[in-house]
Amino acid sequence: MTLPLERHWKNVAWALCVEAFWGLSLALISVVAIVPVFLSHLGASNTVLGALPAVWTLMAYLPGALGSHFTSHLPLRKQAVFLFHAAAGIPWVLAAFWFGMGARRSPGLDITVFLVLWGAAWGFMGLFIPVWINFIGKVTRPELRATSFGIIFFFQTLMGVIGGWIANRILSSALPFPQNYALGFLVAGIAMTAGAFFFLPVVEDPGATVPQGQAVATVIRHMREVLSDRGGVRVYLAIVLLTVGGWLLISYYPVFAERRFGLRARDSAIFTAVCMAGQMIGSVLTGIVGDRFGYAKVSIVSVVSLTIGLAVAIWGSHPASYYVTAFATGLYIVTDRLAQFNLSMAFCPHEDNTAWLGAIPAITAPVVALVAGSGGSFIDRFGFSSVACVGLAVSVAALYLALFRLREPAYSLAGRGKAT
Repeated sequence: MTLPLERHWKNVAWALCVEAFWGLSLALISVVAIVPVFLSHLGASNTVLGALPAVWTLMAYLPGALGSHFTSHLPLRKQAVFLFHAAAGIPWVLAAFWFGMGARRSPGLDITVFLVLWGAAWGFMGLFIPVWINFIGKVTRPELRATSFGIIFFFQTLMGVIGGWIANRILSSALPFPQNYALGFLVAGIAMTAGAFFFLPVVEDPGATVPQGQAVATVIRHMREVLSDRGGVRVYLAIVLLTVGGWLLISYYPVFAERRFGLRARDSAIFTAVCMAGQMIGSVLTGIVGDRFGYAKVSIVSVVSLTIGLAVAIWGSHPASYYVTAFATGLYIVTDRLAQFNLSMAFCPHEDNTAWLGAIPAITAPVVALVAGSGGSFIDRFGFSSVACVGLAVSVAALYLALFRLREPAYSLAGRGKAT
């Protein structure tokens, strides 16, 4: 049964209220500039910063395959989505207390505690990311899916811009380091929990279910199904691997630019705000592109944005290039996410696409984590620009695949249109 248009837009409105709170939170704990600069001020080297992309990739993507398994038998998933979102702020509240109270410990201990809490936070969120994507797909109309995600991300990133401004005010306040960051962590944790309550009014109809089997065997079976598919998903997996250079812009460039241009810690908050502005604009534009011209076109926009960002990061010698890179990074991040969400659902041949939403990123996660995580060691040895040149060359190869080899999924509206 087609979802009534009025209910569709009401559900979108409640979902974007959730993401407005989460946009504020994600800006204050952003892995784009905020967290890398925080760790560098604690004394972390580029090699240690390499733990950020490695931990984030593994914790955000690997648990998703299990999360989709544990909820596959539920015809209604709103309660699970609410509980996951409500509890997601706990690690950040703990981080706020650790860095906001008491005497400072050794830098090594502080860095370790933060990485453990940060990894736990993303591991927990990674459990429900596929469930959340599937839930949003269920409560919105298929022909408006990319547009709906784009609108939701628009409001998330709009609040992210505001969150970046708040982070700038906090980091430039009289609060000493690291208490200034701790305040941001506390606000982020509270906002995450508060935002979850806006899921409650969303109207959800029962959806398709899959009987639960043995967890590991089920996850492996889903991964094999993805890898054996000949509808174009393997080309997309190759693009994901070849765009691993995006982590150079997210985790390493802000620290490199801080030293290159003589920036201060609060400038990382401005970088985050500009990055969020790029996401805000890109979310709406690419959402419309996805529904009108196909989800594969969103992947092209993503790779083009990454290529431009890396080029400016390498050769941009004026301080203004710092913000151009931030904007391109934001455009890359949001289009990459929209491509992943929508292509994963469109490639899946099953009505319940949660398993593929978890399996597709989990397949590439180990390789992406290894390559991105080792980037810090190579930067310490060869310099940021040299490593970024390699990332740029590889992204050009990804652009070739996106332009000429990535087919529109058969289960997307554009794909069905070509098949008729």
